[in-house]
Amino acid sequence: MAKPSEFYVGVIDLFAILLPGAIATAILAPRVGHLVLGPLVAVPTTEAGNWAAFLTCSYFLGHLIFLAGSYLDRFYDLLRRRLNPYGNESAYQCATRIRNSLVDASETKALNTFQWARAVLIAKCPAAAEDVHRLEADSKFFRSLLVVCLLSSIAFFLGARAVEGLVALALVPPSFARYYERRLKSTTQAYIHLIAMHRLGGLAPQAKPDDE
Repeated sequence: MAKPSEFYVGVIDLFAILLPGAIATAILAPRVGHLVLGPLVAVPTTEAGNWAAFLTCSYFLGHLIFLAGSYLDRFYDLLRRRLNPYGNESAYQCATRIRNSLVDASETKALNTFQWARAVLIAKCPAAAEDVHRLEADSKFFRSLLVVCLLSSIAFFLGARAVEGLVALALVPPSFARYYERRLKSTTQAYIHLIAMHRLGGLAPQAKPDDE
């Protein structure tokens, strides 16, 4: 039987890859599908074949969209530092202090505070990890949706469908805003869970053996 954490990893794949890929395929297939079906792949002749081709294209295109969307993380990091949402006693800095007190200095270079917090939650508190995974799924969906909107607007404008192109372009700012908000909340929520676990005694430094 699948564990809850494994289920939510599947949800992330669905929302971040397959669903955006399906949206892009539905919009782009009527315009550029003939470049793939026929010259490269045989045209399906049955309904089952059409669905198989649609799902395959959706999954493949979804991965390309996910890859393109991953570059938005750099812009997110720059914007987050500019807006500076973390204060002197923020959840991020508290979680960083907890991490630094529990791991060696050399180990802190291997993973950042969020990666360490998420790993701890998966190992110590799967229910809290599921909460973070849900927020991550939301953020990655809207990140991919932003790329889909950009691609769709280009396709609509090239097809002389200005109204649809403007609508797709108008969805870019709210998609980025939702992606930014969901990602920021997912990291903050991971830090809050970590701090609560630490205060409740769920995390403690390992006792070092006495020198002989």
